[in-house]
Amino acid sequence: MSEVRATCLMCGKSYMLGEDHKDYKKIASNTSSTYICDRCSHKVRYETEEQNKPSKPM
Repeated sequence: MSEVRATCLMCGKSYMLGEDHKDYKKIASNTSSTYICDRCSHKVRYETEEQNKPSKPM
């Protein structure tokens, strides 16, 4: 099983992606492609959902 090292664009952490990872083909074929880890992806999704909620009346 081969692995590719990818660095998250948002947090800067480096990850080893195995062949079973969903972004493996994209990263292996093009080393300059962007990668955002699952944690940052979920964080951005949560922040946008919270921002889009209607504000509560006082």
